[in-house]
Amino acid sequence: MHNRYEYIMDIANSDDNIRGVLLYGSRADGSVKPDQYQDYDIYFIVNDTGKFNISIFENVMFCFCPSEVYPELFPGKNTYLMLFNDDDRIDLTVCTMQTFLSGYTNDQLMRCLLDKDNSVHGLNSDDKRGHWVKPIDEKSFRNTCLEFYWETQNMAKGLKRDELSFAMFIRDVSLRDMLNRIIDAYIGMRYNYQVSVGTLGKHRKKYLSQAHYELYKNTYLSNTTEDQWKSLFYMIDLFSSLTRQIAEKYNFTYPVNEEQYIKNYLSAMIK
Repeated sequence: MHNRYEYIMDIANSDDNIRGVLLYGSRADGSVKPDQYQDYDIYFIVNDTGKFNISIFENVMFCFCPSEVYPELFPGKNTYLMLFNDDDRIDLTVCTMQTFLSGYTNDQLMRCLLDKDNSVHGLNSDDKRGHWVKPIDEKSFRNTCLEFYWETQNMAKGLKRDELSFAMFIRDVSLRDMLNRIIDAYIGMRYNYQVSVGTLGKHRKKYLSQAHYELYKNTYLSNTTEDQWKSLFYMIDLFSSLTRQIAEKYNFTYPVNEEQYIKNYLSAMIK
């Protein structure tokens, strides 16, 4: 469709139950370079969610409703993820003003597209602070380091036993979570905690050095058992490099002995 915004507004204006339309996400952020894959992240503020009928949208080729599958995650909301025949995508959330305000903070990027009752126009916001990386404190830093190194030997154990699903779960869930936590803390440190790494860290490449990003890519190696072992040691190398810099910057105590013990332990296992 030539102008998806006009289509959204036509729908909202034609339905008296819809009282306001809000845009959020990357399209509400003027600093994001637009591309053909951007979603339209939309809130419809309604009087009654029960009266909203998604069939008002035409030419929808695919629709998934997370709020039906996981209602506990979307209290008071109806959510519709729609893909249209022109490849446009709308991520639509339908809720009342009361429900919206219960989870709203003024540090969220937001654009008011329609306000029938003069009640939502004040929600326009260019504030990005809610998306910025948060500092890590010393207790969280130390616990993350110790848990990371503990989980490395669990992955190694799975590889030695030829238990692929176990080893990859440890790597891609447990270890990945802690590595990403440290990567984000490192990026925040370098940019004075006035930066966002984006949803699921999609902008990490932008803020890491080329050397660090090459290491990061190599942590995903998976084709062979040898690759999986290599990915583990790449993870350790990257984690160690970043955590040591964080520790030096903030004068945190770094678990040097624990790291070295685990490295020796893993080196013995792989022989």
